[in-house]
Amino acid sequence: MTSIALPRALQSPWRTFSLSLALPTLQSLWELLPPIVLAVPKKKVSHSRKAMRSAHKGLKDKLNIVHCPGCGQPKLAHHACRSCYDSIISQLRRESKKERRS
Repeated sequence: MTSIALPRALQSPWRTFSLSLALPTLQSLWELLPPIVLAVPKKKVSHSRKAMRSAHKGLKDKLNIVHCPGCGQPKLAHHACRSCYDSIISQLRRESKKERRS
């Protein structure tokens, strides 16, 4: 009767590899995959696919436009009217110039 010799790994599998040899180190991973390979697209994104992806990002209509009660010009709700603001600022500048002269 002949005896069959088992491979060393099957005789005592828990003793074949030490903990440090079983786990790959981070340095060996960097050697396998250089950093330039890690995060690059596989293919060029076509213009149409890029346009389809950003189709919902278009301009939206303003729904909060009201008329100014002072001058009747259109303005954004809860904002100062530009024409009224300009007229008030010009009046204040004229008054401050008059005070400086006298």
